[in-house]
Amino acid sequence: MDDTKKLLLAVPATIAAFLVAQWYLQRRRKNRAAVAKKALYQLDHSVLNIPLPLQSMWMNMGYWKDTDDFPTACRALLERVLSSARIFHDPQESASVKSDASTLSILDLGFGCGDQCLYIRHNLQQELDSVGSKRLKAYVGLTLEESHLRIAQQRLQHEPASPLTGDGAGKAATFDIFCADAAKPASWNAETKAAISCANQVDEGIQHHETWVLGLDTLYHFQPSRWSVIGYASQTLGASLMAFDLFTANNLTPWQRIVLKVLTVLGQSPSANWVTIEEYRDRLVAAGYARENIKILDISDHVFGPLHRFMKKREEELEQHGMSIGRYRHAAKMFGWWHRTGAVRGCIVVARK
Repeated sequence: MDDTKKLLLAVPATIAAFLVAQWYLQRRRKNRAAVAKKALYQLDHSVLNIPLPLQSMWMNMGYWKDTDDFPTACRALLERVLSSARIFHDPQESASVKSDASTLSILDLGFGCGDQCLYIRHNLQQELDSVGSKRLKAYVGLTLEESHLRIAQQRLQHEPASPLTGDGAGKAATFDIFCADAAKPASWNAETKAAISCANQVDEGIQHHETWVLGLDTLYHFQPSRWSVIGYASQTLGASLMAFDLFTANNLTPWQRIVLKVLTVLGQSPSANWVTIEEYRDRLVAAGYARENIKILDISDHVFGPLHRFMKKREEELEQHGMSIGRYRHAAKMFGWWHRTGAVRGCIVVARK
């Protein structure tokens, strides 16, 4: 090949190489400009303005009848469960409705990061003391998450119990929290069992005592099911049950059953926990609770729809600050589907011994 032909072939290759180089350099300049713009104008500093430690770490679906604030709704759900069990007087009910128990103990199956522990130690104790019908003897809380236990311990240490007045003075309740699998009583260590046994005992001179097991938006997660610990509560402790729990609606369509099956797998909720209200009631009877002492109240209208709307709004607000709601985006869609279809019901359960 002569020099002229070589030159003719080299020219296109040179031009192509030049164009590729120009494209590469231009892309690098754009990337540098984007990085510079990102460093200057992004909203990363939002995280530096979040007050710490957080004032609340509530985590349940909430009771949204009179609020659009998440911590307030979470607290309201706990209060709604407690009032349904008539632990303390509900202002909306007759003032004559009171329990005749002298002492009360609570075994809390899944206390989160300590908000409901603090509520029970402060607000519940003050309410019981003001009513004067009973006093809180002991609280035992269980959680499967070590990180939750650490945060709850710190919060309980930094917020001492409120002083008691009247008949309850000098008789502050004991508070014990442990990391344990609440679904499996057989797996609890000796220290945990001893605290529960002590809480369940009737003190000398006390004529009436109630032990309650609390499951606030937790029982449907229990592996392999909730029924082992409910049986333990009824048959071993002789304890009453109060809970917010989830149920399947009657007459689900085949498509709804498929979707719900997928959601239960993704949500780490065993299929054995997904039953109708009547099936749930039958299982409580089989566990030893009298049918006439079982109350199941459907509050779905004040849970799923409002929670879906709150989470969508929170997602929009976070995006404005360069943050994300993360995995809760999928949860919001699920709550919206539950609300639209009615395939899942959220109910307060009270089974009294």
